[in-house]
Amino acid sequence: MPSGYRPDRETDFAGFPSTTPIVIDNGASTFRIGWAGEAEPRVAFRNIVQRPRHRSSGETVTVVGDTDPALMKYFDCTRSAIRSPFDDDVVYQFEYMEYILDFGFDRLGATSEVGHPILMTECECNPSFSRARMSELLFETYGVPSIAFGIDDVFSYKYNQKLGNCGEDGLAISCEHGTCHVVPAGIDEMVSISLRRLMEDEAVKERLCQSILVTGGCSLIPGMIPRLESGIRQFRPYLSPLKLVRAADPLIDAWRGAAAFAASSKFGRHTFSLADYREHGENLFHRYNIVYSL
Repeated sequence: MPSGYRPDRETDFAGFPSTTPIVIDNGASTFRIGWAGEAEPRVAFRNIVQRPRHRSSGETVTVVGDTDPALMKYFDCTRSAIRSPFDDDVVYQFEYMEYILDFGFDRLGATSEVGHPILMTECECNPSFSRARMSELLFETYGVPSIAFGIDDVFSYKYNQKLGNCGEDGLAISCEHGTCHVVPAGIDEMVSISLRRLMEDEAVKERLCQSILVTGGCSLIPGMIPRLESGIRQFRPYLSPLKLVRAADPLIDAWRGAAAFAASSKFGRHTFSLADYREHGENLFHRYNIVYSL
């Protein structure tokens, strides 16, 4: 994405029924937002916030995403560092997250309350407190009727599975902005036993290693796939089968997989409302997790 890019505001928001989900890939590097069932996100921008002062008026302004250097010369940025809502892949700074969501929904075309179901991606093992704060923000500030969360790596795996790039069962290795995650995808055994116990089964390990999808922006670094393959082979029996493949588009496939899921009949079974949240609190997050249900 070139420096200085500012996404245009979409004009067809009112044309979508209120039942159409909005899909957000809330990445630590890039924020992507669009509509369920579409092939591409409508809006994408860097997930950062800056609050400089105007040199003439002294007024503090909020700048979200990428900035135009030609305009920023009118602002004093020496006392305003670029901020991110993330610490590694977990959202901690919800003041900045609200600025990001304000801008994202505005660029999508929302004028007041959002009023659409939300599917938002998150990292593996996202802490309940972060998910709870995000839920409260979406419910209370934007008036969304329901929310679902799902792991970005799994969405990317399932999307690439439909393209024939990986098998029914396998591993997703996500090399992202600040972290690297390894997640099993499509494995029925994961429903009842832990990953540690699963990986003690040699037959399962062999099955997983025959379908490893590498995704995330850092997977585009030259030589990354061969280096990962070489490292994994050190822990596998000699000449045992091993297959690594890069995602079709490591940057966008998580959003595409989420958009496809949000458009499916399964989506409604994994959302929760404000009433659900008030009744069950953080306990409901374990009941509505999408990751093993794709």
